[in-house]
Amino acid sequence: MMLLNITPSGNDLQRKILLNHSSNIRNLFFVLLLLIPFAIFIGDYYSKKSSSDSKNQDLLMNVAKIIVTGDESVSQGTAFLVCNSDGTASGYLFTARHVIAETNSSQVYLVFPMIKDKDGVPLKTTASIIWATNVPFDGSNLQTLRYDVGLLKLDDISVLPEDVVGFFVGSNMRIKDPIAIYGFPSGEGYANSGEISNIEYGQSQDLMTLSFQIDHGLSGAPIYNENAEVLGIAIASGLDTDIKNIALKMPRVMELLDRDGKKDLIK
Repeated sequence: MMLLNITPSGNDLQRKILLNHSSNIRNLFFVLLLLIPFAIFIGDYYSKKSSSDSKNQDLLMNVAKIIVTGDESVSQGTAFLVCNSDGTASGYLFTARHVIAETNSSQVYLVFPMIKDKDGVPLKTTASIIWATNVPFDGSNLQTLRYDVGLLKLDDISVLPEDVVGFFVGSNMRIKDPIAIYGFPSGEGYANSGEISNIEYGQSQDLMTLSFQIDHGLSGAPIYNENAEVLGIAIASGLDTDIKNIALKMPRVMELLDRDGKKDLIK
């Protein structure tokens, strides 16, 4: 009986190996082709995220913790720098009036946690109280919240690095607009993001409500957007009240400044 030789020749075996190799390369090529858009998306996402995080860190340098010494107590809150309309540093800071109401001096201490020297030590400086409304604050009285603002000026603006100029004063806001806050509840730096819940409160167009909680120590903190515009000043109301998560809108702040002949300070 004659047996058939089914053993592949050297040429056939080599051809099969080449075909398999080509098939593997082709499959790998298609996989890579599918992965390229995904890789571009991931790279773009993290690039934008890194850029956004960096920009937010820059904005946080505009915010300071206030330490206020009274006759019998020491209190604290938050203040923030604003710039002139041309983007240059003004040296002025806004805060909530009730944060500075108990001071026994015209001067307050400021700590900028995000502005550090080469040794990592935060900037500590002073500012003078330039102006405040004359309406005493009552956290359970909605009308007094409409006047809860004060203005400070750095005693020495040269302490600021050149890249720290302050927030622009914004005026355009809508429900659901994304916003952020940075301040010092319990003395610690705290950042949060959310959105505008409503552009008026209790039939007052001077106040807006926010999607996140405003705790004590956040009073005076900036409510700002990604365009470096401050839209409002956070107000922590009384503990035993339903008035919560409130901010005084910047158009109202500028209106009060204008009323008292101070609007030209921020050019």
